[in-house]
Amino acid sequence: MTTCPDDKEIFITSGRSVIGAGCNHRMMECDHEEADTRIMVHLQDALENGSIVCQVRTVDPDVIVILIGKFHHLLTLNPDANIWVAFGTGKHFSFIHVNEICMALGEDTSVALPVFHSFTGCDTTSAFYRKGKNVAWDAWKCYPAVTQAFTYMAMNPYARLETDTQHFKLLERFVVVLYDKNSNLESINEARRELFCQKNRPMENIPPTLDALLQHSKRAAFQAGTWTTSNLTIQESPTPGWGWTRCGDNQRWAPVWITQPITSKACSELVKCVCKSNRGCGGRCACKRAHWKCTELCSCTCEKRVSTE
Repeated sequence: MTTCPDDKEIFITSGRSVIGAGCNHRMMECDHEEADTRIMVHLQDALENGSIVCQVRTVDPDVIVILIGKFHHLLTLNPDANIWVAFGTGKHFSFIHVNEICMALGEDTSVALPVFHSFTGCDTTSAFYRKGKNVAWDAWKCYPAVTQAFTYMAMNPYARLETDTQHFKLLERFVVVLYDKNSNLESINEARRELFCQKNRPMENIPPTLDALLQHSKRAAFQAGTWTTSNLTIQESPTPGWGWTRCGDNQRWAPVWITQPITSKACSELVKCVCKSNRGCGGRCACKRAHWKCTELCSCTCEKRVSTE
């Protein structure tokens, strides 16, 4: 039987319990389902029991985001906390100094980062089409007012979002900027109309509808709530009805993308692709890929779909 070295403390999770070896204290029970957030509980315990320099080993960027979001909370446990992350594998391995990142970002941005990450796409929330993290980060810099919404959601986990609330309107404006930095519009539906009708954007390159954005925001708020309560040993997360629904015989959770009719079916005559082929696209245009016929608005000479009353 292997024994714990005298200078080491080992903690192993077992359900809600945490089993320790080589230590003179016990960690509290923890109901976290994600290993990502359990790391925060162990890190807090280390800081509260005299550790100063702590290193977290991970290959998951979500862990770094969680640590950045909770860094200033960790300083309240130990003002001298020095947090490092050993991140990646092989030639992509590196040491990341969380203190340095948070000092550069500032407290507000650090606290807001987990919500930004969840809102702009992570493992459980979809990203905006062709809008990666770099594009989203630039949009954040162009519209810093959205930090207020991100911070509110971080400080008020699982806060309900509705289309008429102040913080949702900030998110709405942020998505408008994400798709068109020069737009002065506040309404995402108006931005959709302008980009489609006046700037000739194809359907896949305009923002989601207000209804779709609300469902997405709810899913982002749920995931962000899990991350921003990672300092609590007992999270008691609510049932994920936040933009999710039970479906199928096995009643698995599935995203609620929209609660209103799909635009392409309700207004099919307005759908168009940007194919300009004079000989037919051979099934490569957006309409063909979606199993539609091209409409009169399409520029190509593929078989047209004529709307009928």
